[in-house]
Amino acid sequence: MTKDSSPPQGQPWVRRWFQEGVPLVDPDAIAETFEALKSHLKPQQMTYLEARWLHMLLWWTERAKENKWKYYTARCIVILGGALIPALVSLNVNPGVAQYLKWTTAGIGLLIAISAGLEEIFHFGEIWREKRGAAELLKVEGWRYFELSGAYRGKSYQDAYPDFVASVEALIEREIKDYLVTVRTVQKDSEKDQTGNTKQ
Repeated sequence: MTKDSSPPQGQPWVRRWFQEGVPLVDPDAIAETFEALKSHLKPQQMTYLEARWLHMLLWWTERAKENKWKYYTARCIVILGGALIPALVSLNVNPGVAQYLKWTTAGIGLLIAISAGLEEIFHFGEIWREKRGAAELLKVEGWRYFELSGAYRGKSYQDAYPDFVASVEALIEREIKDYLVTVRTVQKDSEKDQTGNTKQ
């Protein structure tokens, strides 16, 4: 896009994408789609879309963003701290500064251990990828229904609604099972570590 060119014509939220970037979930686009669906669906069906499909989509998206930030923060601390400690230790400074340098190096080492330990316990990276994947699948299913494509092709919104609800609930059920598997794996790893430390 040249300096003098303007964003493509279209909906306000499309023009905003070119100015601010494309979000994972755009509330304006969804609100506009919901408004158009009101003439095709019953009030209780619209309530399901908002209270179940949209709620889970936003919840998983927020959980993914939160754990992504925690994961990258922990990994950056470990990587940068691990690279910084050898550099600090190799410095040749006077005794007065050496004492402060010693405490600084110890503090960085402690911060690295805490960051690595938190990631090992809470598995921020795994939860981020799991929630992001679940949110994407739920979003894809929603837009298939909104556009009456894929399994909903050739049907009306009313006719396709039961199949859409079944697909959404299946995705939610699968995500819950995947999350429980992740939690059990974390618990088993913690128990193994505790057992190993006890034996030692």
